[in-house]
Amino acid sequence: MGRVKTLPNLLTVLRVALLPFIVVSIIQGHNLLALVLFTLSALTDFLDGFLARRSKSVTYLGMLLDPVADKLLTSSTLISLAYVKLCDPYSVIAIVGREEAVTGMRAMAASRGLVIPASAGGKVKTVLIMASILLLLAGFREIGELLLIVSAAVAILTGVLYFVNFFKALGDR
Repeated sequence: MGRVKTLPNLLTVLRVALLPFIVVSIIQGHNLLALVLFTLSALTDFLDGFLARRSKSVTYLGMLLDPVADKLLTSSTLISLAYVKLCDPYSVIAIVGREEAVTGMRAMAASRGLVIPASAGGKVKTVLIMASILLLLAGFREIGELLLIVSAAVAILTGVLYFVNFFKALGDR
């Protein structure tokens, strides 16, 4: 796990590097360009984990950077979509608030030597959010908004479960 410059880590960095271009594209009304860039970013999310596991090149940097890159990608894109009124801001607030709360909880857990791993529900939440963003950028606003509301509900549920696991882990100590 000592190597830093691995293909999966480079893909994660690419995801972060594409963010400003996605945000600017949305704000300037270039939704097709934003859709292409977001799709590329979403693919790097799938590929980095797949390649890291397959090539046995999982690194500590990758384990730290990948979830941060995911949160930056989805949160920045959702905030941009809400800013230009392409989606409901309340779902965005719920999702971004959950992401911040779970990130803070994970930092507290880490300071106590606890690791709260990603859950299957958290991965489903990310896929739902990315799918809703793709639909919104592609112009399918009604179904994109509906999926975004479902994503917000799943985000809140999985966020609660993360906190339950955190407090359970604290109690087990």
